[in-house]
Amino acid sequence: MSPSPANAPALEVEVERLPDSQAKLTVVAPVEQVERGISQALGKLSGQLRLPGFRPGKAPATVVERAVGWAAIQQEAVDLLLPELYAVAVRQADLEPISQPQVSEAQLERGEPFRFVATVGVRPAVTLGDYHQLRVPVEEKPVSDEEVDETVAELRQRYAQLTDVSDRAVEAGDVVTAELTMLHNGEAVGSPGQVQTLDLERGGLLPGMAEQLVGATVGGDPIDITLTVPEDYSREDLRGEMVTITAKVTGIQAKELPALDDNLAAIVGRGETLAELRDYIRGEIAAEFRRAAERAQVEAAMEELLGLTKVDVPESMIQAEIDHQIGDLSRRLETSGVTLEQVLSAQGSSLEQVRGERRQPAVEAVRLDLALSEVVRRESISVSDEEVDAALVGLVPKGTAKTERARLREAFRRELAIGRARDLVAALARGEESPQPSSVG
Repeated sequence: MSPSPANAPALEVEVERLPDSQAKLTVVAPVEQVERGISQALGKLSGQLRLPGFRPGKAPATVVERAVGWAAIQQEAVDLLLPELYAVAVRQADLEPISQPQVSEAQLERGEPFRFVATVGVRPAVTLGDYHQLRVPVEEKPVSDEEVDETVAELRQRYAQLTDVSDRAVEAGDVVTAELTMLHNGEAVGSPGQVQTLDLERGGLLPGMAEQLVGATVGGDPIDITLTVPEDYSREDLRGEMVTITAKVTGIQAKELPALDDNLAAIVGRGETLAELRDYIRGEIAAEFRRAAERAQVEAAMEELLGLTKVDVPESMIQAEIDHQIGDLSRRLETSGVTLEQVLSAQGSSLEQVRGERRQPAVEAVRLDLALSEVVRRESISVSDEEVDAALVGLVPKGTAKTERARLREAFRRELAIGRARDLVAALARGEESPQPSSVG
């Protein structure tokens, strides 16, 4: 266990700043630390040995050393001391590492100070302007009568009564049940013959699909629907591609909309009159507009903060952010049943091209993180252990190793602090003297 700052050993730490936000630490620990490390190493090795005449862990140090050799004790002592003393040296030098250290020249001998050299990437210095003077108001959009009308129309669609009319052909506005198979370049996409219910009037279908279903009949020949997949489709490999959907209609229902009167409020369960229903809808739309305006205000405030930020972003942080973004993309694609490699192959692209395309967004993401980290430092923002524990509830599986749990705790602590810095800057930009945490998710 690493010592707390109160009882941490005093070290000699020399820091040499290197290019690309690297730092070289030359650390010298006193002889007492060497003696402690050797004692701990002997104790650990003794517990692992089975020596005649001694219970595990009870053999004298001289016997243990004869059994394992001085070189093994040296290495064990170094392995035990390095993580602890490195952590102390980093705190003592007031550095914030962003990578794992590369340790060299670790020299440990009895009766001599322990010396080692560690090279590590550190967070670069950030020059930040006066973010207390930022001003970005929340620009809330008013709710129009037309937007209320659209929601009322959607509610009438939602609460429509359906009547089976499978004895006639499909008409515009019907609800159609069909077995669908999508083909792309002659190959099935997903599971063939999927049964789906399609509302031709409420939307949500691929463009051109509703129109091509009109005229189809139950029991008739399957129809082929040819269309171009829109650019916002969930599967990236199909965006902008021509596909054919074979549809076998198995059911047709006609819709009867509820009347546009006070009874609609009773059906929906919001008020007793149509006017009260419209007031409720207006309030709900206004609340959504407010949330959207708050999100936009936060993003605009972050853009303004970036304008006040000067920092040389280390290449290692840029590459780490690109790795993170590509990892997220890969996981999202896998939930859709496709791999990143398949998407890249279909698009005739490569991982190197994707990394290049994501470089500038990654630079901006890292710059913002560094700027907010500087806000955390300047404002002395802290997060208690209790708050970290509350954030981790249900997120850390039982049986997680102590070292991994500690790493996750500190990662969450930092994320919570960064979130508070974001809230603070956004609140200051709104002109709030006593900023309150943002409700933006």
